[in-house]
Amino acid sequence: MNNQEIGNQVIKVKSVDSTNNYAAKLLNQTKVPFGTVIMAHYQTNGKGQRNTIWSSNGGDNLLMSVLLDLSFMPSEKIFFLSKSIALAIRAAVVDVIGIESHLKWPNDVLIDNKKIAGVLIENQWNNSNIVSSVVGVGLNVNQVDFQESFSATSLKKITNKNYNVDNILKVLCKKLNKYYNQLASLNFDNIDIEYHQHLVNYNKFCEFEENNILFNAKVKGVNQQGELMLEFTNGDVKSYELKQITQLL
Repeated sequence: MNNQEIGNQVIKVKSVDSTNNYAAKLLNQTKVPFGTVIMAHYQTNGKGQRNTIWSSNGGDNLLMSVLLDLSFMPSEKIFFLSKSIALAIRAAVVDVIGIESHLKWPNDVLIDNKKIAGVLIENQWNNSNIVSSVVGVGLNVNQVDFQESFSATSLKKITNKNYNVDNILKVLCKKLNKYYNQLASLNFDNIDIEYHQHLVNYNKFCEFEENNILFNAKVKGVNQQGELMLEFTNGDVKSYELKQITQLL
């Protein structure tokens, strides 16, 4: 399968269950090039982390997936893809509205502790080798009513301006290419440093929930496996997988 720059080919669909599902079918059934973007006006069953539903008003937001070649990626470094995608979205948001944004483990993008974008990555493997990935991105653009969530926001909600979603896609694709190229160059150290520069509450104490029990710990970073490292008041450091704990903001 051929490679091309991310966003050179954009396939627009009116309605799909999820852009990730649509992209995965293309990957398996056709010779569509890597770098191809699937963009939907509406998703009937958008997916998020932890098997959650990503809800979005039709046409208001950027709902997309991109097909990526990851045959160069050492399997033990796979979480750097997540870090790179989150950094690309953060950079695009800052470019568009000029307001600082942060990252919440593992790859949510926040402004003023409210979620403006999320990522769902679904990798394809050949035995123990990573082959490719479908990267789904949901970026809240013009939606202002989030009845199901008080912790969500959008570009319009922040700036009181309407945005052209196609233009937002172009900005995002430019950033995705930048960080994908860093990834392909195996420039993991720089990706890691920048990710932690923008990680919310990095080196600060904050509240977490585990099995309905609340506790406080200092965020020490995210390791190569994508686990959140927390330091407790007694100096102990423990690593947590995504489904083990919830970070409260």
